[in-house]
Amino acid sequence: MIAVGFDFDHTLGVDNGLERKAVLAVAGDCGLELDAEAVRQSIETLLQAFRDGLAPLEESLPRFLSAHGARGVGAEIARRWRDHALALVDELVEPVAGARELLAALAERDIPVAVLTNGWSPLQERKLAAIGYRGPILVSAALGVAKPARAAFDLLVRELDAAHEECWYIGDTPTTDIVGARDAGLHGVWFDWEGRIWPVGVPAPETRIQRLVEFLTLIPGSGAAAENSQEIEWRRSD
Repeated sequence: MIAVGFDFDHTLGVDNGLERKAVLAVAGDCGLELDAEAVRQSIETLLQAFRDGLAPLEESLPRFLSAHGARGVGAEIARRWRDHALALVDELVEPVAGARELLAALAERDIPVAVLTNGWSPLQERKLAAIGYRGPILVSAALGVAKPARAAFDLLVRELDAAHEECWYIGDTPTTDIVGARDAGLHGVWFDWEGRIWPVGVPAPETRIQRLVEFLTLIPGSGAAAENSQEIEWRRSD
C-alpha cells in the first residue's frame, strides 16, 4: 500500500501573486497608489514573515501601509486584506500542468491522497477547490503547526491512515517539503519544474521529478515503473 501527500502552492496549483495583489488592493482602499514593482520585494518580505508565523498581519500590514503614507490604519485592515485575497481566488488560481490528471490517476488506483499546505484558512481550501480538488486538506494555520515540523507530517500520515514508510510527499520546496518529509520518515519527491537550485550542504532528494505525471512511474507494481526503470534511476540520490 502507498499513500500520497501533496503540497499546494507551486505543486498542485499557482495563485499568480494573489496575496501580493491583495496587499496592493487594500493599499488602494487606503487611497495609496503604489508602484507594484517598486514595492514587490517589501510586500514579499511582509508576507513571508506572516506565513512563517513571525509577524501577524494585524501588526505588520498597518506598519507597511503607514510607512507609505496611509493614515489612521488599524488592525482591522488585515480582515480587509483577507477579503480581497479570497475574492481573487477564482481569477488568479490555476492548476499546475498535470495536476488534475495525476489526482485522477491516483483516484482510479484507490490510492489515498491528502494535501498538507502552509497557509491560512479558508484561503488554501478555496484555492484547492478552484482547481477541482475535493479530498482532505490540512492547513498549517488550522493545525497550529507548519512544515517542516515533524508534527505537521505526522498529522498528514494520520489523515492518510498509512504507515510513515508507505507515504510519499510531493512538493516543490527543498527544505520545507522534501527535507521535512524525509526527516519525518516519509518518502520526499522533489517536484522540480521551476528550475530551483537544491541547497548546498543538504543531502540530495531521494526522488526528483520535473512533470507531475512522472510520479506514476514510481508506484510499485505500475507497468510504467518497469518500462522507465532506467529513467527513474537518475532521479535517485547516490
